Amino acid sequence: MSSNLRYPEGAVRTTPLLGVATDNETVSLADLLNADYLEHAVLVAFVLDEPWLLSHFNPTTTLTLVAGNLFDSDETEHPDNVVYVCPEFPLPHGQIVHTKMLLLFYTHSVRLVVCTGNLVKDDWTIMHNCVYVQDFPMDSTRVFPANEFSLALAYSLLDLSIPVNVVARLNHVDFAKAINVHIVTSVPTGSARQNDFMNEYGMLRLAHVVKQLYGSRPIGEKFEPDTRLYCVGSSLSRLDFCWLRELYLCAHGIAPRSMRKYVFDNSIPTDMVDVGIAFHTQAQVDTCRYGDRCGQYIMTKRSVYGERDFPRDALVRIEPLHKDTLLHAKAMVARVGVKQDEGWVYVGSHNCTKAAWGTLRRDEPPYFNNYEFGVVLSGVQFEKVEGSKGVRAVWKGSTLELPFQIVWSPYYRDDVPYFGSF
Repeated sequence: MSSNLRYPEGAVRTTPLLGVATDNETVSLADLLNADYLEHAVLVAFVLDEPWLLSHFNPTTTLTLVAGNLFDSDETEHPDNVVYVCPEFPLPHGQIVHTKMLLLFYTHSVRLVVCTGNLVKDDWTIMHNCVYVQDFPMDSTRVFPANEFSLALAYSLLDLSIPVNVVARLNHVDFAKAINVHIVTSVPTGSARQNDFMNEYGMLRLAHVVKQLYGSRPIGEKFEPDTRLYCVGSSLSRLDFCWLRELYLCAHGIAPRSMRKYVFDNSIPTDMVDVGIAFHTQAQVDTCRYGDRCGQYIMTKRSVYGERDFPRDALVRIEPLHKDTLLHAKAMVARVGVKQDEGWVYVGSHNCTKAAWGTLRRDEPPYFNNYEFGVVLSGVQFEKVEGSKGVRAVWKGSTLELPFQIVWSPYYRDDVPYFGSF
């Protein structure tokens, strides 16, 4: 890559869709990699298609691969330029790497790409996703001061067991322009280090970030919510109102553990928890222009939806940018204040699930099941879109290119989530 950084301030871009015209706001995997100039890449995903992925790289480029499916194969022959990393799983049955991230090293710069999709062809051709991408200058002869962003990035790489010599290269990267972008990760509960720092992950990390943005907002005699939270995801699991309430408090910068007695003694009613869980319906999957194949990336169980405590009233439709297409994206849109014209947006790997954001437990550390990674973009402005019920999100003077419309559309009377073969 040349010394001219393409994304010095950071940007959100959508991925291509087969048969849909691309524009300057669409970015392919090949565009992001810029392989002719790439020296080393750290690639993390829940699932990756190794032959398809490796076809994007020059054979001399060294790679560090982390993925949930890398060690399911008995294959022992691997390319010499690839290092395979298996993160720690304190409870190996069920805990997963769900992080989706690229860290790309060039001669004079580093590119961070936070993905919502996996490193498989379908997620870059027929499922609509988005990425957060930012370029940072690098000078191997200098050591730059650390900041909150660079420390959070380094710790997240160490949590994933990325080799120390790779992480150490971040000392030579200037992260000064990581402004209004905040890293949020989750790490499976279990090991000594993770138990010591559990309050720095998941929904508790989200609460810390939002508290930094809006200041301390302690609950007094009455909780007065000022945030509408719209959560887009591709997976649903067991949920209940109590958990949604805790997530909603974190979206206000309030760590529920610090006021758990208040929550139990002064019940916050359902109608004060303004959370919409956006998930594709059966009808949307049935009419997808790319056929049944897309449904395999959308996951929930009929039994989960049928549970007595499942918050069915919180379900809203995903309204994709392009008709008859489906998303694999994960995002949160928080509209704050009376006018709801400002707030923040999360983009990353977290679905709206307990496994991703964590479960708070009495007298114990919170429990996290997954490795996750994402960014909260603060200082977002929301503007009305002419001729539409939705709004657009503007960050640093440019539109955040999300693969869905920001519009609150409750399920139709006959709508049900897509269950697939579960």
